[in-house]
Amino acid sequence: MKIAVPILIRFLILTGGLFVVSQAQASPENFGMQTYEEVLRADLRAKHAEMIGRAMQLSGKQAEAFWPIFRDYQKDLKKLNDEKLDILKEYYGNYEKLTEEKAYELAERVLDYDAGRIKLKRYYFKRFSKALSPQTAVKFFQVDNQIQALVDLQILSELPLVK
Repeated sequence: MKIAVPILIRFLILTGGLFVVSQAQASPENFGMQTYEEVLRADLRAKHAEMIGRAMQLSGKQAEAFWPIFRDYQKDLKKLNDEKLDILKEYYGNYEKLTEEKAYELAERVLDYDAGRIKLKRYYFKRFSKALSPQTAVKFFQVDNQIQALVDLQILSELPLVK
């Protein structure tokens, strides 16, 4: 199933500011105990879930099995994305004066992130397959990969090249 382009455009518009905001320190404006960045990231996760729900079109019984696993997936994915965000922040803070050592360190961290993402997908593919079906698990990861590709494209389009 193809995600409708307008939905993806709205998603990008809603999430586009996330990475620009995250480059700087968290806004001094706090929402209770949460920083502005945390509020934006929570909104991003909610939009992600909304798009997944629309694309998956699960029956009642399927939804009962799917959503608890998806919430676990989002929680584990958040941990990985925290590392990705830290890498991006460090890169933005160093790219103009990037030493060979720092470049190597950041590259290793990116590769570790990528390996962690693959490990996470394998783990959750097995869980979704067992609880639902391999076809449903594949469909979920197709949609999730489309969303992630768009977010990555947004990040990469704004990422300055090493000097």
